[in-house]
Amino acid sequence: MTKTSASSILQCFMELAGRFEELDRIRQAARRLLDPLVGLLARLGIGPFSVTSAGLILTAAAAVLVWYGSYIPGAALLIAGSILDAVDGELARRKGIVSRAGAVFDSSSDRIGELLVFGAMLAGKAGAEHASMVYLVPAAIGGSFMVSYVRARAEGVNLSCSVGIFTRTERLVLLITGLAGAGVWGGGILVVLLSVLAAGTWVTAVQRFAKVIKDGRGVSLNRE
Repeated sequence: MTKTSASSILQCFMELAGRFEELDRIRQAARRLLDPLVGLLARLGIGPFSVTSAGLILTAAAAVLVWYGSYIPGAALLIAGSILDAVDGELARRKGIVSRAGAVFDSSSDRIGELLVFGAMLAGKAGAEHASMVYLVPAAIGGSFMVSYVRARAEGVNLSCSVGIFTRTERLVLLITGLAGAGVWGGGILVVLLSVLAAGTWVTAVQRFAKVIKDGRGVSLNRE
């Protein structure tokens, strides 16, 4: 490899790192916008478990709408469910009731919600209209789950692993945008959406796996 090639590759990685930092700033700004809702829920005495449960129920309702091809109402309910999912952790911290059980319930609800929405695409109207769904939906589900699993397994052995281009936030934004687009231009948009999601999630899973290999190589599992 020439020095010029190495320099170009390094420059690309630096640009990508800058973009990831920008995405992190956007996420933090979005969370700050939800602070008034967190405060309202706290004043009303609503707990994080109830908020997480309500978010999952709304997501399940969104999946039913997606099943029947009502994409724009489905996207609206998914937005509502995602907002509740975004505030439950901060609500728990504000009320001083953060728990391991709550964290597991929150993460499990996220996976269930994704499975319901993707499954509705495959088994419902979109799947009936587009045969490629039978390949794209499992690929997108598998990629999404691997992104979460690699991070969870890494954190289980005390390795930080939150890198990647398609974290849950990006997946949700793309999913909601795709559903809204399908409501306007038809279900064919979902084929494009799932193709991008499948590719992006598997790339992210590989990124996280590579980081774990880099950070964890040679580190004893029994090290405190």
